[in-house]
Amino acid sequence: MLGVVFSIIPVAHFVAFGYLYRLFVQGRAQRDISLSDWGDWKGMFVDGLKLFLIVLLFGIIPVALMSALVGLSPWDSVFVKIPMAPVLFFAVPLPSAALYLYLLNEDFKNCFNFQALVGLMKAGIHAYWVPTIAYIGLMFMLPFTYFAGGIIYFYLMGNVFKNLEREADRG
Repeated sequence: MLGVVFSIIPVAHFVAFGYLYRLFVQGRAQRDISLSDWGDWKGMFVDGLKLFLIVLLFGIIPVALMSALVGLSPWDSVFVKIPMAPVLFFAVPLPSAALYLYLLNEDFKNCFNFQALVGLMKAGIHAYWVPTIAYIGLMFMLPFTYFAGGIIYFYLMGNVFKNLEREADRG
């Protein structure tokens, strides 16, 4: 409950993002999911800034740009909005893939390895498409619940991408 409250308060939302960041790390380590304490405020704030930067670059900005392009259209039709569907769909797992690449050695340059990003997205779509649609639906129905759904989603995505890495190492 604390995370939902923090997620709607400016600046405090970085702490909530830090909590999601740590759940992603937990999923990546393939440990059982456990909701940790809210004790390390400074560490969660810093982790939250990292996650927010990645979500901003790989999720929010692409959606904003596509929304602006669709808004510039001289036609007022529902069909003009069709290009938004794939952008909205990929704007959710793409930041998770970028975060996974960042965590390989905690270097933001890894996030911009577009070949690796596309590879992760293509290889993992079978595992994340249903949770992604469910998470998007949850956020559209109740926007303030992105944190509650994010608890499961970020853990799952860390786990999905780690499994892909293990499969690639075996194959």
